[in-house]
Amino acid sequence: MQKFKLTELLSVVFVLGIVASPVWAQKSKDTLRIGFYDPISIVDATHDPKPETGFLSRAVYDNLLAYDRKTNTFRPALAKSWKRINAKTLEFKLRDDVKFHDGSEFDADDVVYTINWFANPKVKFRIKTRYLWIKNAEKIDKYTVRIHSKRPAAVALARFAISTPIYPSDVHGALKVKSTFGKKGIGTGPYMVESVDPNKGVVLKANPNFKHSGPARPAARIGRIHVLPMPDVQTQIAQLLTGGLDLMYRVPKDQLDSLRNNPALTVTTQKGQLFYYIAMDSIGKSGHKALQDKRVRKAIMMAINREEIKRTLIPGGSKMEQMNAMCQKWQRGCGFTTKPPAYNPTAAKNLLAQAGFPNGFEVNITSTLPRIIPVAVSGDLRKIGIKASVSKLTFGAYRKKQRQGKIQILVNQWASGGIPDVQSTATFFHGKGARNYYGDKVISKTIPKAEASFNDTERRKIYSTLFDRNNTEAYMMPITPNPPTFLHTKDLVIDGGETETFGVSAYTMYWK
Repeated sequence: MQKFKLTELLSVVFVLGIVASPVWAQKSKDTLRIGFYDPISIVDATHDPKPETGFLSRAVYDNLLAYDRKTNTFRPALAKSWKRINAKTLEFKLRDDVKFHDGSEFDADDVVYTINWFANPKVKFRIKTRYLWIKNAEKIDKYTVRIHSKRPAAVALARFAISTPIYPSDVHGALKVKSTFGKKGIGTGPYMVESVDPNKGVVLKANPNFKHSGPARPAARIGRIHVLPMPDVQTQIAQLLTGGLDLMYRVPKDQLDSLRNNPALTVTTQKGQLFYYIAMDSIGKSGHKALQDKRVRKAIMMAINREEIKRTLIPGGSKMEQMNAMCQKWQRGCGFTTKPPAYNPTAAKNLLAQAGFPNGFEVNITSTLPRIIPVAVSGDLRKIGIKASVSKLTFGAYRKKQRQGKIQILVNQWASGGIPDVQSTATFFHGKGARNYYGDKVISKTIPKAEASFNDTERRKIYSTLFDRNNTEAYMMPITPNPPTFLHTKDLVIDGGETETFGVSAYTMYWK
């Protein structure tokens, strides 16, 4: 939406005397209304792995563990305790007082069924690679399970705390088409699914039987959450101003700045773990020979004004520390000793000349993002003589192009697989397969070594080789953090410091 349209909208709102006020907020009805740009058809992030679905799924399903994002520690959840039997085996003692939303009892059968379903090689879903390290789960007794891995996996606790929801074995197991489970969604979490309708939205209600809360996963503090599909930013703003919504996110920066001073609204910026990055075909898969020269890749990095992009294009960006590696400092395993090349377009031009490209060259940027970030990168590259076109693709088209080895430069966003650990980053970019456009044998050796260590300090030292070489060999570079920023009524409190991909959890919000 253009900025002048927002100005017109605000003029109409104030002329009519419709000033956003807590009177319109649904605090009185204890219902939080949130605008989503995309419709939600299932509450199950396994089959719909996007941040919006994840926000709902995390409220409905529990994991074996919880992750305390304020202390960066693992806490009990469905498992009251756990211990490592050996390098490939974890044992969990389960709670004996938990029930699913349909009233059925939770026990080891549900955990064993769920873990073995995720690990089953015949079961297919988009994020299957997150579970390929799991061998199987076994039941020791009604409230004890052991989970075996194919190899030592330091990431295991993070996966069991973040991205491995436990399903009711009898309900999920009886379904022929597992992707339909999320239409009703039965879990043990602080919220229950009341209704799912792609046109009318998703309604969650507080689970009155949620008795196993803790500091990392409190009980619901808002009675109902209604997620409404509204694909247009302008519509969401109008609804927020006139009392039809209580919360919206991903507000363009110019519009957020225009609304920031509204006395009935407030802005909350979270840490998040999303960031934008640039990655280059360093081994010539796409046939672009210039990118195989490290001097050229370094010149491209030096041409991008990362600070200016962060400050002027990213909502909340001016408050965020710039990233110097392809990981967040607070993530487990995030270690580095170097920085990306500093912004210096003059030196970038000199490097291009040294590499034999005094007049630059043509290149294509692939992205699934809204055009604002890749176009900003393209503009910076043109200043040093590189003519970079931008191809905005759907996710499916991007993955096809990636598998075909046709991506020259990629500008996209990354959330580390949604976990507070760097393992997903390491394997996504540098593991075996079509996504690896770098072919660095030094890096490839670090991955299994790091995952065999259960000491975070040691893992950070090992992984520093990987993150440092991304900088020094100019394979890829973070452009800017993309902190989740919310515009909402002042009646609503969003607990600060959240690092989830979406930026907030349903159970960390409450009314004043």
